[in-house]
Amino acid sequence: MIGVSLIAFNRPAYFKKLIKSLEKQTVEAEYHLFQDGAVNKFSHRLKARPELLNEVQDIFDNSKIESKKKHCHQMNVGNAINQFEAVEFMSKHYDRFLVVEDDVILSKDYLRLVNILADQYLKDDVFSVSLNFKRMCKRREIDSNLDKVDYISLHWWAEMWSSEQWHKVRPYFLEYYDLVKNVDYQQRPSDKIKKLFHSSGLMIPQTSQDAGKDYALHKAGMKRINSIVNRGFYIGESGMHFNPHLYQQIGYKYQKPFEFKSDEKLNAFIMR
Repeated sequence: MIGVSLIAFNRPAYFKKLIKSLEKQTVEAEYHLFQDGAVNKFSHRLKARPELLNEVQDIFDNSKIESKKKHCHQMNVGNAINQFEAVEFMSKHYDRFLVVEDDVILSKDYLRLVNILADQYLKDDVFSVSLNFKRMCKRREIDSNLDKVDYISLHWWAEMWSSEQWHKVRPYFLEYYDLVKNVDYQQRPSDKIKKLFHSSGLMIPQTSQDAGKDYALHKAGMKRINSIVNRGFYIGESGMHFNPHLYQQIGYKYQKPFEFKSDEKLNAFIMR
């Protein structure tokens, strides 16, 4: 059985669209909602309206998903802690699992196809596999690339992880996590984090927990694999890292189609 962790917070409109796409999946899975709380435990600042958090939980509770469980923080701990605890839980209960953000839509064949991709490539120096959210070919080349994958590192929005690979990377991620686990995530020590990243030769300006994963993979010498043609669609045009202008400028608005009739019979991927 595939385990799916859903990382959510206070955006019920986006979360509802994600859930509708998960209800259409062609394979069964066990779903776990990991939701952050309203008042931050470190700064004591209000981070979200409680009624929005409750609305997200109601959407999950009332969904057509059969196997589901909630893991909800009473206090706000920040995205780094919420995701880390989700991964720790999932890695103890599943050999493989998905980590899915709350502002994406997945094609109905996403879970089946990403599991096939994992069967083929989730080993050795490959840490995770995903079916992408941004097409890596021209529109006229879609048909010839539906079964193609490559070593591509993009946003961490719906990745399938291996518990075995996570434990190889985990010690390096803890170097980052130790810097953010006792602070308000929005007040994380950016200078210390950048110093850590730069000490390994990873010269990036970001300090988010996704950047912490990039650092851990960099230290471990591991890679990520993505499909050339996206089977997911990113809808988070408004949030902490995006606004409508940036969303359109980067091109996420133009990533349809992301569902294909031929995916029903696709049973293997090949490296581009």
